[in-house]
Parts: sequence; C-alpha cells; structure tokens
Amino acid sequence: MTLSTTTLLGLLKQQKYAFFSGVPCSNFADLFQQVALDNDMMSVPAASEGSALSFAVGAALAGQRSVVALQNSGLGNIINPLTSLVQINCIPTLLLISVRGHTDEPEDEPQHRIMGAKTHALLDQLAIPWSEFDGTPQGFMATLLKAEEAFQRSVSFAILIRKGQLSTSLGVVVNGEQRESDYPLSVGCALEIVSESLRPTDLIVSTTGFISRELFRLSDRPENFYMQGSLGHCSAVAAGIALAHPSRRVVALDGDGAVLMHMGVLSTIGHTSPRNLLHVVLDNEGYVSTGGQTSTSVTSSLEAVAVACGYRAVSRCVTGAELGEAVARSLSTEGPHFVLCKVNQSHSRSLPRVTSQHSPEENKRAFQIALNQPRTFHQQAAPVGVAR
Repeated sequence: MTLSTTTLLGLLKQQKYAFFSGVPCSNFADLFQQVALDNDMMSVPAASEGSALSFAVGAALAGQRSVVALQNSGLGNIINPLTSLVQINCIPTLLLISVRGHTDEPEDEPQHRIMGAKTHALLDQLAIPWSEFDGTPQGFMATLLKAEEAFQRSVSFAILIRKGQLSTSLGVVVNGEQRESDYPLSVGCALEIVSESLRPTDLIVSTTGFISRELFRLSDRPENFYMQGSLGHCSAVAAGIALAHPSRRVVALDGDGAVLMHMGVLSTIGHTSPRNLLHVVLDNEGYVSTGGQTSTSVTSSLEAVAVACGYRAVSRCVTGAELGEAVARSLSTEGPHFVLCKVNQSHSRSLPRVTSQHSPEENKRAFQIALNQPRTFHQQAAPVGVAR
C-alpha cells in the first residue's frame, strides 16, 4: 500500500503543520518537491539534519508547527540539537524518518545495516515515541493523532516511513530522469577528465552516492577509497590521509550536497593546508541519487567559500577544457587546491554499486595496501609542486 505525497501533505496541513525542513531520501519520493511548490507550507532545504531541526525549532518558537524529514542514517546528526535544544526546552517537533536497512526487508547497502537495526532502540533510548507508518491515509492520520498526544506533553514524535510507502504526485521519476541543465559536462565525463590527468600512484577518496558509483564504473583501482554513507565527510577523510602521508597526492572527489552539509571542513583544510591535496567538487545543484531535489548551491558560490577559507588555489570550471587545465595546474603546484566543476544531472540508468564487487572492508584493505606498498622507480610520483 502506498500514500501519495499530495495526500500526505494535505494531512499534515489539516493538522496545522506549516513549516517543513529536512535532508532528502529516495524513500520520500517527491515530497520535498511537493512542499517547495505548496504556498501554504514554508519549506527550508537544509544542508544537514541538525540544521533542519534547528530551523524547525525557530519556526516552532515563532508559533508554527514544524516537520523535519530525514533518513535514519541522519539520526546521529540530530542527537545534539534533539537533546540539548528540543528536549531540554520542551519544543516538540514531528520527525518523518525514512528507514533504510530495516531488519525485516531485503538486505540494503552495508552503510545502512547498523542504523537500520538500531533505529527503534535509539529512539527509545532518547525517549522519543514513534510509530511505523502502514502506507495508508488512515494509518498516517492515526500516527498524526499519536503525535498530537505527544505534543500535548511537549514531546517530539517520530513517524517511520519505509521504501515504497510513498508515491510521487508530480510525475517525477526518483533515481532516474535527468533534469534539464545548461552545463555541458556530466559527472561521468568530468571524472574521465580528472582520471586521465592523475598519476597511477595518486590516491582518491570519493563521496557517497553516484560520484563513487561513476568512479567505480570508469576507473576501479586499489587506490580508490569509496565512501559508503557518511555524507559530507569525504574531504576530511582525504585531508587526513594527505596530512598523514605527505609524499602522495590525494584527491577528494566531492559533491555540492556533501560540501554544504559540513562546510566548516573547508576552513579546517585551509588552516592545516595539506600541500598534496586536490579537492574536486562536482556541483550538479541537487541530490540526484535521492530524486534530484535542489540543493542550495544554486544560490551559493562554493569556490568563493574555498578562497575565504584559505585554499592556496581555487578554480571554477564549466567546460571540459577548463576542468582539464585546472586539474593539470593543480598537479604541478602546491595545494591545497579547490576545483569546482558545474555538471548536469545526467547519469547512466544502470550505474553499478561498488558493493557489487567490493565490500567496504575489502575496499579499505585494498586501499591501505596500495597506500603503503613500496613503489618502483617508474612508479615514483613526482614531488608535489613539480610537473611531470
């Protein structure tokens, strides 16, 4: 049984909910797009789950009932504001939580396994009442009435939504259709250009989602560490490797949604200044792997942020020629370098998952072996700052 997002939104408004924020998940179908188009519901596309909850608290303080939508993997990102802001001040908020890795469903990707098994226990530990949605309008209304009871006690309430329980209302094809774009490069084309410029010994850390899957399709190698989950942490992992192993060039392949989620990392990278780090951000202005929801990079200049944070060199690219020149320049001078490339949202309809061939632990072991493997004379990387 499924509930259309239009019906869900109507039921929320019927219960006087007027403010919506969150971080997208494919389980929500086109809910985020629907809310953005609704004149009766204020919508804030937050960069992180904790920020979404804080926006909702602000709206609640101003007298509006608030909804926060997030994937269960993002529960960890809201524990601090949930406990030290929401609960301590008794400001109730409705949480719509999409559940990945549910224990009685077919096995999901490995990054969802732990949180999928612990979601109920974590909510119980935090004393947040919850209810699993059954996929029907009557069921959703029943959960809203339970939430109403919790709100009367100034307690937040969580509704758990599983895969396939919501259906789209706008004709949007989640995880499939390409949005029209003026940018000529796809993520795949951009990664081909980057890969062709790298040395065999260069190390890559790629962000979760379609960027890692495109890299896996195009150039699977032991020197690639594919992030499985942990959205927003790719650049910090890459910088940690670069600082700990300054003789090797390290490339972070990042996305706009990931950078926005933890933008403070840019300041830390600028401060620590790893000279062997190249940070490439493929900015498609959306969350394509969860349905193409728009990110706030549409109105932000991430390259300007990188300049202000102290990256040694910053480039903005739109064409393949510009990207190739920027990467080549970055490989011949000291970093940290920041290369932002605007890309469209086109992807192959059948992108392979990294886990079809490598478990996360197998990927880690292969990467560590490649990182520490003695190199022959012909494999020696040129010193940072020296062109080959």
